[in-house]
Amino acid sequence: MSNAVAAAIQILSGFLSDKYGRKRIHALSTLLAVFPPLMYALATNWTDLVPWVMLSGLATGLYIPVRWSIIADVSSTKTMASAYSWTNVSWLVGATVAPFIGGIVADLFGIRFPFFLACILRFAAFPLTLLMQETKRKPKPQRTDRNNEKTGVTDRYLLTLAMFSLINIIQGIGMGVNGPVVPIFVARTFHADYTFIGTLYAIGFGVASIIVQIPAGKCSDRFDRRKIMFTAFLASSPFFLLFAFSRNTLELILFMFAQNAILNLSWSPFQTLMMDATPSSKWGLVNGVSATTFWIGILTGNALSGVLWDNYGMTTPFYVSSIAIALSVLPLLLLKETKTKA
Repeated sequence: MSNAVAAAIQILSGFLSDKYGRKRIHALSTLLAVFPPLMYALATNWTDLVPWVMLSGLATGLYIPVRWSIIADVSSTKTMASAYSWTNVSWLVGATVAPFIGGIVADLFGIRFPFFLACILRFAAFPLTLLMQETKRKPKPQRTDRNNEKTGVTDRYLLTLAMFSLINIIQGIGMGVNGPVVPIFVARTFHADYTFIGTLYAIGFGVASIIVQIPAGKCSDRFDRRKIMFTAFLASSPFFLLFAFSRNTLELILFMFAQNAILNLSWSPFQTLMMDATPSSKWGLVNGVSATTFWIGILTGNALSGVLWDNYGMTTPFYVSSIAIALSVLPLLLLKETKTKA
């Protein structure tokens, strides 16, 4: 429900940030995010959670396109890849460490206490959003020497956005179709406990994603970004399938680590090429569409996951995941590198 609300609001959030500025939407989303953890802690039944889960999705949907647009706004072409890489590192470090802290705090003080802590930390971030300056760039006047030049620019921008959106949908399906079944597969096949499953995600996703962010940014600066994405998509796809044929828990960790480390090499090239290939006056909308199409893919994959598992066997979602990640290279063939050769 939270993801559905977030997906529904992201395009509007990006559009509004282009029209009215990033700062106010960024501050509003941060403030709205303060309340759900507090209300989760005070809930007495599942129906109490519903409005706050929806509010959490609203805050997330408002925040995501604005965040990526702010980074693009304050970066130059030369520094954008590094800025995205370091932002991802900071987010991933928090996301990797937080579950361990939450588990320890829950064991010491009770299951509700981590939600109070989350509320305090989110509220602490709110004043920082008020100190930020508006980053939205003023649109530059476009000189048109021919009557059809402006139409050509618009057509290229829409084609570019369509190709990146298609990549997001295909990869979202690939990730969404195996996401729900991975913990079940691991628990049933290897009789793993929750501690191992948490460790698997912490290393296989968290650490794997963190260590490649800075190299990915440097590669994005030096090489053709389409080729980096092409290589990362194809090279990572077999590991989504190999995971289902792991013979022991060490192979589970290694295959998950490989699939996420290799695929995450594409994130900085993906984001910077998308920004470079679209007008800065549309960055909020572009990031909103990008985030929404990815979540559409995720939700579609989630819906398919159980059907494939129940009707075609527990390895089928992993086959579909691997094929989808590999097929996501196809839209790259219609994209162009925007960097000029030195």
